Amino acid sequence: MEFKEKSIGQEPIRDKCFLEEDFKGLESLELIPYTGEGSTSYSSKYDMPKIEYFNQLGIDMPSEWLEHGEIKKESRALFVSAFIVTGNILVTESIRRTLGDDTETFKEVLEERNRQLDENRVDKYGYRRVLPNGTLEEDYFTSMNASSNPEKRVSRKELYNIVDYVFTQLKRE
Repeated sequence: MEFKEKSIGQEPIRDKCFLEEDFKGLESLELIPYTGEGSTSYSSKYDMPKIEYFNQLGIDMPSEWLEHGEIKKESRALFVSAFIVTGNILVTESIRRTLGDDTETFKEVLEERNRQLDENRVDKYGYRRVLPNGTLEEDYFTSMNASSNPEKRVSRKELYNIVDYVFTQLKRE
């Protein structure tokens, strides 16, 4: 499965991570909790349980994120963010089901999740900036053995593309 940049050369399709209409079509999705280790860790030693979890949910890892069955170093921020986004989608869907017809409270929940993802997943320091030669600023830190994007944050555009990808994967038959 390919992870495609839907907004290359244009502004992202969305202006928030989660929109109310994104959750339509998830009604029959089995909300499987993560039971693997490292649920709050960005360490690569916990990648395999997370990949297995994605498989349980029917989410294919984009082929360009993988190399020899493992997450590529340059794709770690995307992978970590996809795991966090997926958890937020499942929790938010669980809340939506509990709320039933209470759309006002659900809108408040969406605003809280959007704020959380914006504040905690969007790179604020330019690590994920693509330089004219096609490399990331993050790559230069890595090449100098310096701390490079320790929280594995992504650009806003990458985050919105991850959100679109995860929703698409969860909704496919």
